[in-house]
Amino acid sequence: MSKSDAFLQAGRTAVLQNIHGTMQFLQRFPPFNQMENTHLAFLVEQCQLRFYGPGDSIIRPEDGPVEHFYIVKQGRVIGERTHQGASVVETTFEITAGECFPLAALLGERATRTEHLAAEDTFCLQLNKAAFIKVFALSEEFRDFALRGVSSLLDKVNRQVQQKAVETLGTQYSLNTRLGELAMRHPVTCSPQTALREAVRLMHEQQVGSIVIVNEHKAPLGIFTLRDLRQVVANGIEEFDQAIDAHMTAGPFYLSPDHSAFDAAIAMTERHIAHVCLVKEQRLCGVVSERDLFSLQRVDLVHLARTIRHAPRLDTLINLRGEISQLVERMLAHDVDHGGQGLPESLGLAVSEMVGA
Repeated sequence: MSKSDAFLQAGRTAVLQNIHGTMQFLQRFPPFNQMENTHLAFLVEQCQLRFYGPGDSIIRPEDGPVEHFYIVKQGRVIGERTHQGASVVETTFEITAGECFPLAALLGERATRTEHLAAEDTFCLQLNKAAFIKVFALSEEFRDFALRGVSSLLDKVNRQVQQKAVETLGTQYSLNTRLGELAMRHPVTCSPQTALREAVRLMHEQQVGSIVIVNEHKAPLGIFTLRDLRQVVANGIEEFDQAIDAHMTAGPFYLSPDHSAFDAAIAMTERHIAHVCLVKEQRLCGVVSERDLFSLQRVDLVHLARTIRHAPRLDTLINLRGEISQLVERMLAHDVDHGGQGLPESLGLAVSEMVGA
């Protein structure tokens, strides 16, 4: 047996000897906490445990079409990309315990466009492509996650939250939630010298509506959103190799992860923005969007924004906080759709009373 085969066998044995513990670990994270036990057990049984030291490459673009699916069990993985025609290497994302990669490349049967490196001592569960396809076919929850990211899981969470709202009408749920709990993924970032074309490509690949421009210490310098992209196109700019710092919004507004969804809603309404950066100890640690704030509850931002905008003073708005929370719960319980269609008359009166209409 070769040294490589011996390592693979040892990694597989390590997983098989602790199937129950590995399942318990995975059940803390989506989509594994939504999967049937039999399907999850099959996934675990097909995995092998791999160790990577700091700086070790896990997958690279030059490796060709991706042949394995990875789940970080311990440690941290970063994505690094070298810009075309330059020797500048930048970190574009970070993956921690419970997160998986590289779904887009696996589903597209292509090579990854970013090198994935262990940032520290890291253990990954490795699933070969054939087993990945089998799990993909067996588990609807896993398939939904792979095809639509976390959106399908948020829909399920939304249904659970809605049912809870019916049962416990009037309890405060959403507006007191910490922003750190809503930032479900690591922010997509780039350096100020990144070409506009490259930044937009990153946004497209990661399926996000914003990219944060950071310095070497990960402090946010600016933000570029889809709204900014529309302005670039409207201005007739044809040179997309310009540096992103020429088009970003400098000095982006930020809050700490300990601020609440209510704080972010006020900031978005007052500043007419759709994204709030989360900063801790001067380092970017997340981005919360308008969609993040309200997707779980399917609350129409129009109603909440109207309430906030019509408050005559800030202290009045703070006093209304409890009433807004109750309004949100009532809208949840009655399954209000986008645009407020189907809003019960009693809720319409409540809104009118709150905004002085």
